[in-house]
Amino acid sequence: MKYDSTLGRALHRELRCLATTLRPATILHYRGVANDFLAHLKRRFAYVRRADQLRRDPHILCWMEELAQRQPPLAASTRLARLLCLRRLFEGMADLPHPPRPGLIRSEDLPRCDFRLPRPLSVEDDQRLQQGLRTANDLLANALLLQRASGLRIGELVDLPADCLHHIADEHWAIRVPVGKLHSERWVPVDQDARDIVSRLKYLCTLAPAVPDPQFLLPRPRGRLVLIAHLRSKLHSVAGAAGCSIRPATHQLRHTFATDMMRHGVSLPGVMKLLGHTTPRMTMCYVQVTQADLQREYLKAQSQPRHFIPIPTLPPQVSADPASVLQTFQSALHLLDCSRQNLGYPKPLDVLRRRLLKFIDTAQRTYREKIKKDKNG
Repeated sequence: MKYDSTLGRALHRELRCLATTLRPATILHYRGVANDFLAHLKRRFAYVRRADQLRRDPHILCWMEELAQRQPPLAASTRLARLLCLRRLFEGMADLPHPPRPGLIRSEDLPRCDFRLPRPLSVEDDQRLQQGLRTANDLLANALLLQRASGLRIGELVDLPADCLHHIADEHWAIRVPVGKLHSERWVPVDQDARDIVSRLKYLCTLAPAVPDPQFLLPRPRGRLVLIAHLRSKLHSVAGAAGCSIRPATHQLRHTFATDMMRHGVSLPGVMKLLGHTTPRMTMCYVQVTQADLQREYLKAQSQPRHFIPIPTLPPQVSADPASVLQTFQSALHLLDCSRQNLGYPKPLDVLRRRLLKFIDTAQRTYREKIKKDKNG
């Protein structure tokens, strides 16, 4: 789009400044928002040529209303991202000779995003899909199997280097995921099945018509985005042929991996590191906890003792020493609590526990007073 106004040129200048710190894909998103806003002004308010001519009402509010009424409807997260982008562009233009007014986009203008539940595949659909991918056994099918076995993002999958598989020690292997979406790299442990998939991918890349790429594990003769589109198309076709109940997305393989890891005993911090997340809240959007999972965890907790405090040890020789007597009482109280738990907390033992607590309290006060008198005497 041509930036033929002072406002357009100011936005273009700010985009060039942001390009020094943000990724090209992010700048592409910012440029799309700026072009959309300028096109809106050209249609509805052609007289606006400078940033200081912008007003919240009607220029910004009219654009927000247009975003909310577009067909097909834009998701709340999409509208939120566009408003945040435009607000950041306005904030960066504060040093202009004619800057935009502050407060054009306020906090109350930002739509609340819907909370999305995790979307892992059901156990049946997961088995059907994996079986269908193994039956296909071509380059794209094995790439999708690798994503399911390692929980990678689709962008991380296509960006894997040719030497992504590394030997750690003994039988421990891991895939090195390069710096990507969150500006960090990580190591994802893999089993023998995932290692076999990587070996098949390297072999399939040597067969025609595939052309091996010395830099990446997956060849991309027509570019990165085309490869991602082919992977998504392959997933849809295999899922349909395998009889899956839904039309899965590639990101659902990542949800399925996270849920599978959690059900096999991996802790929440462990799953967070496997997925490359920065907060547990983000990870909880990927992990599905069903009623069966809750019942299993509840029964597991019931089968384990609830008292994690070690049982106090009895003194080697019980004597009339005050410290020895108090330690004996406290050990008896702990053993009584364990017995009450095993017997289902019967009421007669509650009476005994209250009496024992009174004994301990009386003994502590008595010995404390005696020690105080001895010091004063």
